[in-house]
Amino acid sequence: ARARAQAQGGMRELQIHAAGVASRPFFGGAGGGLSFRDADRNRWQGAFAVGLLDGGGAGARADFVYHFLLDPRKRQGSAVYGGGGLSAQFAAGRVTPYALLVVGAENAPGGSGGSFVELGVGGGVRFAVGYRWRKRNAPGS
Repeated sequence: ARARAQAQGGMRELQIHAAGVASRPFFGGAGGGLSFRDADRNRWQGAFAVGLLDGGGAGARADFVYHFLLDPRKRQGSAVYGGGGLSAQFAAGRVTPYALLVVGAENAPGGSGGSFVELGVGGGVRFAVGYRWRKRNAPGS
């Protein structure tokens, strides 16, 4: 089974999401991301969101995260993942870095696409919901 999985190669994923971070200041926004998965259970992701702060100003957030997928080949139903990485919040001309821990669930991680929900901590409590499109054996993955 392992040889068959490795022969399938990796995946490239494109996502859109909405995110909220309960912190001071509160951040709410929307954005996108790009992920690379290997043939096993590993995903490396970069995501960026722009939005508003609770004081009415503009803000942004960038996340660079590693995910460990518990059931990456599942084509129906949901599967859980967890991970960690770095995050940066851009607000009022300042950049504030944070360590980030996440846990999430996504639909059909072995399929061509699926929705996801994610809860994390890093610069506040972070919640994200979105959709990922997947392409198997994509160049560079």
